[in-house]
Amino acid sequence: MINAEIQTRSVQITPNLKGFLALPPGGHPRPAILIYYEVFGLDEHFKEMARKVAAMGYVALVPDVMGGKVFGYHEVQAALPAARAITDAQFVTHARDSVTFLQNHPSVLSGHTGQMGFCLGGRWAFLAATGLGAHIQASVAYYGGGIDSKDPRYAAVPSLLPNISGIQSPLLLHYGAQDKSILPEEIGRITTALAAAGKTFGVHVFAEAGHAFANNYRESHHPAVAADAWNLTFFFFHRYLGAAQMPAQS
Repeated sequence: MINAEIQTRSVQITPNLKGFLALPPGGHPRPAILIYYEVFGLDEHFKEMARKVAAMGYVALVPDVMGGKVFGYHEVQAALPAARAITDAQFVTHARDSVTFLQNHPSVLSGHTGQMGFCLGGRWAFLAATGLGAHIQASVAYYGGGIDSKDPRYAAVPSLLPNISGIQSPLLLHYGAQDKSILPEEIGRITTALAAAGKTFGVHVFAEAGHAFANNYRESHHPAVAADAWNLTFFFFHRYLGAAQMPAQS
């Protein structure tokens, strides 16, 4: 159960970027985690996600890079153009501004900022890791689509592998083996490239899960796998960011 003492509010990150902030109880500075949402925007699931991250003892910030646009889960064809209108360069700027906002916040422990993203947000987490370097201390990508896809649907989405030299922090990648949009060959290419570049990373492929297994608002939700991935995620953050408390099951 999420602590009722967690404070949430809408915040102005920059004049052109808002976000949803969740603060854990207690007055001392904490590590912070940026959360990047799916293609559908800042919906109730990601507000709930911010509260859950705050319940783990971290300050949580969801930057609303789609500018208030929110789509239903059946509206993927409408959501995709809105999300893809955000260029990689624009997103990295938003991510950098979000890190600056957190580092200037009195509740945040300086130099202890991580990030996690889901689907499109998983790609954004990988992208921000390449672009922000040492400003990010740990990154987690859940089923990040389009990192290095050969699927014609991603033809206009540039591969992120040529830029992995910019990654300066540990990276954790979660996938579902039943995910038809991210095939084993792509996971293999990503793993090979990261290893060849000498990066610190981990990859978990859950045999029984498909895409969006961590979203409890979608039919693809797999509770057991979501709980396992959550615990792995927060042991990872505890290792590289520090934490006020140890992980509990999602």
